[in-house]
Amino acid sequence: MKTLVKIVLVVLFTASIFSCQNNDDSTTLDKPRPYAEVYLEDTLKIRQFMETHYVTVDSDNNTTFTQIPVGGSQTPISEMSNLAHIERDIHDITYKIYFLKLREGSGEQTTPVDSTFVSYKGTTFAKTTVNSVDTYTQTVFDESQTPVWFTLEDVIRGWGEVIPQFKTGTYSVNPDGTVSFQNYGAGVMFLPSGLGYYNSSTTNISAYSPLIFNFKLYNQRSRDHDRDGILSRIEYGPDFNVDALDTDADKIPNYRDVDDDGDGVLTIVETKKPLPLSIGQGTSLNYPYDPIPDNPATPQNESEPKGIPSASGDGATPTRLRRHLDKNSKPPFIVY
Repeated sequence: MKTLVKIVLVVLFTASIFSCQNNDDSTTLDKPRPYAEVYLEDTLKIRQFMETHYVTVDSDNNTTFTQIPVGGSQTPISEMSNLAHIERDIHDITYKIYFLKLREGSGEQTTPVDSTFVSYKGTTFAKTTVNSVDTYTQTVFDESQTPVWFTLEDVIRGWGEVIPQFKTGTYSVNPDGTVSFQNYGAGVMFLPSGLGYYNSSTTNISAYSPLIFNFKLYNQRSRDHDRDGILSRIEYGPDFNVDALDTDADKIPNYRDVDDDGDGVLTIVETKKPLPLSIGQGTSLNYPYDPIPDNPATPQNESEPKGIPSASGDGATPTRLRRHLDKNSKPPFIVY
């Protein structure tokens, strides 16, 4: 996976990069072209590729793209029933992102602020025309058949948009200690360069190259960026297509802010359950975000089912203003 790993320095200049490690053969053009102009070109290239190629999928959801011969009857990618798209407003334009949903997955849905356990293969394609005959050359620039962990915020933008359209699977441990995954999400994404490496290039990827990724989503891990006990996927807000919530308007989104309402009291302090421990605390010293079923092992504990309460102590109403988001809600509601 050398190529995927080598482009990390470019993130300082492009803000949209895939991953992880330094290499000298990556370059960035000094004056990038307008996103809208490049997007139109990329969209045409992607559409032409999908209209002239069909895909074969093996038993492990690996894909091979083959150009349809003259007079061929194969179904082009553009006409497949499992071809879908999403639209995202980025760079002051609306991107239409195509993907094949080979299998949705049966487990958890991930989000752009989570970590994912994936295998993948990245491919570029180029068209040459000789005597009015188009020929496509495909180049695999990076792949990892062994699953690896990626935080979706740290990879190219397109991954953070498409991977959350899929779910994880299940797994079982084999007698030899290895793990087998079943029913995992698998797909193919077709990314315009504005959601990839854009004007950066390497020996295997030229600037402004649309990308194709075959991927499998085996597992995911929810993150807590600010370590306040509330998962980042919750603190981000309900819509990952818009900016993250910033309750105190300090330009630090809640999922990275240790004091979400700016009242001088840390979020993790405002979500603490009352002390002393003798009254029963359940499994944590802090309330969960929303109510959870009571633990039969602690029948005397009345506070465990509550979610983070409002200033008045309401820990169940879904529309309540939780006290860590209410700057008028301060101690002494916490008993030390």
